[in-house]
Amino acid sequence: MSQTYALSCDCGKVTLTARGEPELSLYCHCPSCRDLYSVDIASLTAWSDDNIELPDESQLFVHKMADREMTRYGCAECGMTLFGRHKPGMPVVPHGVFRKANGGHLPEALAPTMHLFYGDRVIDVDDSLQKSQGGELVGL
Repeated sequence: MSQTYALSCDCGKVTLTARGEPELSLYCHCPSCRDLYSVDIASLTAWSDDNIELPDESQLFVHKMADREMTRYGCAECGMTLFGRHKPGMPVVPHGVFRKANGGHLPEALAPTMHLFYGDRVIDVDDSLQKSQGGELVGL
């Protein structure tokens, strides 16, 4: 049976729904993700457009990075980031959004499987996941 994830922002005004499995679940260390999400390591899932229902853009703040093909979307009311779109074009939902909807825990089916752009890291991570120096594991 396919899993359905009902997700929302902190105030509950904006919702999105993801179904099935993500295309990717990973940690990204690239400077662009660090800048877009204001984090040292981005912890994300990437979804096909067929498996995610996104909110109407009128409910969202939209932050497009001027010098990169990356945009971050979040609730215009409470300010919580809900998803982004990166160069390949797929919607990307931070793991934290899933944790919020699941009592603080990331569902096991969404566990990260790799590190991208590990060569650009600002923090070393000692785990057994595959570590790509660039984006070659996903064709970037």
